[in-house]
Amino acid sequence: MGILLKIILILVILSWLFRMVMGYFARTFFDNLTNGKPTGKAKTRHNTRKQGDVHIDKQPARDKKIKEDVGEYVDYEEIK
Repeated sequence: MGILLKIILILVILSWLFRMVMGYFARTFFDNLTNGKPTGKAKTRHNTRKQGDVHIDKQPARDKKIKEDVGEYVDYEEIK
């Protein structure tokens, strides 16, 4: 029983180390791939804006238009 726990503990530690090392290498690989320039959301963090500037990332809601061939609304009563 003791050897089984040692094997499980070693596997957990090795998988944790593997994930940490691969995360580091993946980060450096992709940084080198983009020549160290931030991309995506990381790029927006480094934007410099003047104090007081307003920036809105939301597009206004579009008016929903009902097609004429949909039909008309029929109100009904529920009969028990």
